[in-house]
Amino acid sequence: MSANFGALLLFLLFSFSTYSFLPAQINGLVQDESGSPLAGASVLQLPDSNFTYTNKEGRFQFPISPAGAYRLRVSFLGFEKLEKKFLPTQKELLITLHAAHHQLDEIVITDEHAKQESTLSAAHLSTEELAQNSQTTFVNSIEQLPGISAINVGVGIAKPVIRGLSSNRILLTQDGIKQEGQQWGNDHGLEVDPFAVERVEIVKGPASLQYGSDGLGGAINVMAPAIPKENSLSGGVLAVYQSNNQHIGGSAYVRANRRNIYATARYSQQDFGDYRVPVDSFVYQGFVFPVFDQKLKNTAGHEKSAHVSLGMVKSWGLSSLTYRYYQLAAGMLPAAVGLPLAYSMNPDFNQRDIDFPSQAVNHHKIAFNQMIYLGKSHVNINLGYQSNQRSEYSFPDFHNLPEVDPTHTLALALRLQTLSANAHLEHHISEQWKAVIGLNAQHQQNRAGGFEYLLPDFQVFRSGMFGLCEYKPQPRLLLSGGIRLDYGHNQTDFGQRYVYTSNGTITDSLHSPATDDPFFNWSASLGMNYSLRPDRLFLKLNLGKSFRIPYPAETVANGVHHGTFRHEQGNPALSSEKGYQLDASLLFQSERLEAEWAGYFNFFEGFIYLAPQAKFSPLPEAGQIYRYEQNDALYSGFELSWTYQLSPHLFLKQAAEYVWNINLSSSLSLPFTPQPSLLTSIEYRKAAFFAGKDFYLSLSDHYHLANGPDRVDRNERATPAYNLIHLSMGWKLVVGKHSLQLRLRAQNLLNTTYLNALSRYRLINVPEQGRNIILRMEIPLE
Repeated sequence: MSANFGALLLFLLFSFSTYSFLPAQINGLVQDESGSPLAGASVLQLPDSNFTYTNKEGRFQFPISPAGAYRLRVSFLGFEKLEKKFLPTQKELLITLHAAHHQLDEIVITDEHAKQESTLSAAHLSTEELAQNSQTTFVNSIEQLPGISAINVGVGIAKPVIRGLSSNRILLTQDGIKQEGQQWGNDHGLEVDPFAVERVEIVKGPASLQYGSDGLGGAINVMAPAIPKENSLSGGVLAVYQSNNQHIGGSAYVRANRRNIYATARYSQQDFGDYRVPVDSFVYQGFVFPVFDQKLKNTAGHEKSAHVSLGMVKSWGLSSLTYRYYQLAAGMLPAAVGLPLAYSMNPDFNQRDIDFPSQAVNHHKIAFNQMIYLGKSHVNINLGYQSNQRSEYSFPDFHNLPEVDPTHTLALALRLQTLSANAHLEHHISEQWKAVIGLNAQHQQNRAGGFEYLLPDFQVFRSGMFGLCEYKPQPRLLLSGGIRLDYGHNQTDFGQRYVYTSNGTITDSLHSPATDDPFFNWSASLGMNYSLRPDRLFLKLNLGKSFRIPYPAETVANGVHHGTFRHEQGNPALSSEKGYQLDASLLFQSERLEAEWAGYFNFFEGFIYLAPQAKFSPLPEAGQIYRYEQNDALYSGFELSWTYQLSPHLFLKQAAEYVWNINLSSSLSLPFTPQPSLLTSIEYRKAAFFAGKDFYLSLSDHYHLANGPDRVDRNERATPAYNLIHLSMGWKLVVGKHSLQLRLRAQNLLNTTYLNALSRYRLINVPEQGRNIILRMEIPLE
């Protein structure tokens, strides 16, 4: 760890320890319309996201910062949600919830706080929405939202795309720490347990101001789960089965709180076999390759994850310490390494084995989170350490490497260690003014190994400081602004690998130059949120300048990246990417209708992308060289979503999304542009249903328009239009104090054959997964 980084940590810990604590606490009672207490109601304090449950008498309490008005959002199953503004002087609260006669789906509706207290478009997903759309990966569980897509490698690996931007332009935070796991690679998924995610906030638009360089395109915030209610012990188990690839998964968790000292733990596991596609063969480079029994060979995988968290709630603040572990082993289609050969697709008669090529990921993460109340202010401190070990396996004889032991199958090893620290101070100056100042720093070290060559060893340092201000001159108008300064440093070692012929003769070499590059830049934003009609119509505008520092993979890579089917070559001359971004959104809400339109226009100066070269790799069967280049580009598009209540139990929904971009140098589209789509669904919901409750039945049609020749880059394949039908239902069976949640989902109900423009297997014309029936069962244990 660098001296600068160590000094910064000491400064943070010393500075914030010198403040005196001024505690404040609220107490409340939640009841129904008859005055009966509601035990187990959830109480969320905004904007700090402090969370608790009511006890068996319907009462709750937690500390607050006595710094002006705050909001409480209270919810209980079968009742209308209530969000109300309170003052710190109100220490005893009586909250009455009203029985719900209808319930709009939150999946495309931002909550009241987001509508009134932010200027960027944001989406929020609760535990219910995530469970209803549960997939093998966390990313696939959220891609039903307009503006959100996924780059897939088979069914077990996925990474997020927000408005057409991905990789190092999108960041994910969990436990207050930015997730770091070689996210520059399109075949590198997120190391996140999909069963452990309970609440998600997705910022669609530039998030560089608060999060730094990698937030240029947006941010996904996995919010902290609910703190167990005081003096409680609870848990639960769930199981998942998927028919297409004989997927079996499950998760178990336990939560306890004794006098506001709490602990949570979870273990999850998923095992899946080779997945089915509705074809018997595919055509690549003029050759026909068989798909025996409609199963794609070597696409099986195993995933394990676990976490444990300890914390305490005091009048002066909150503290927590969390450890997370994630492990993935996944096979890759034999066509992923070199040119596919017909015999390599022959069946091995074992649907669940993982053969070569394959990849394995082990990710460890430790995070410490501290919130401290300081009179009219509060401080958040987040410290983290992550170790990401990525291994890719293949046969050395395929690469003509005479000096490598043929039994040595570790083709590529990437060992990334990351230290992170961030802190911010939020101060409520008055009822109208709020200010936030913060700083963050990150140090990374990567070591490479294996008989292949892609990246040299490197070190990365990032640091920044920012200031944000919000001004509310009247209840209907919110103005915001901010500025951020960043310093970054990339240091890479010299790297080289020789290229051999089949008889062991050296014919060429691959090398990466040593670099030592500093980067300095700034970002800023101005925003407005105006209620055109109180509690009905909201207008948001945000104008921002952002930037992104190039990652070493973009400047010094030089080798075959088999998960992406190409030879990737870095460009040491790359400079920082700069974005000038305008976002606007309009949200309408009435008794029966929720509708939102969000549009954006982005100009990127020096946009970094992989461009195909008129040159082939010197490596055997490695194909064309793709080199990182930099040109100005435009990105624009919109999302439109609405939900209409046809009757007390019947809802009609639609969500449309469209992304357009152009490389101003080539006048062509940029690669991997999402296909425009329209999702239409009709849903029936009933709060009480026979011996249970919360019944829903949904039928949806998801139409994707074609990515024709005018929407693809040079040498990128056009993708035809396709249409998918999905059916889902759920029901909670209640017997006394016990319950069983059942969910059934049929994806691609008609077993449609289609290609996905964002799939890595699209490059070799392999279609996507066929019909898949998903059964999910959940049993909470009190």
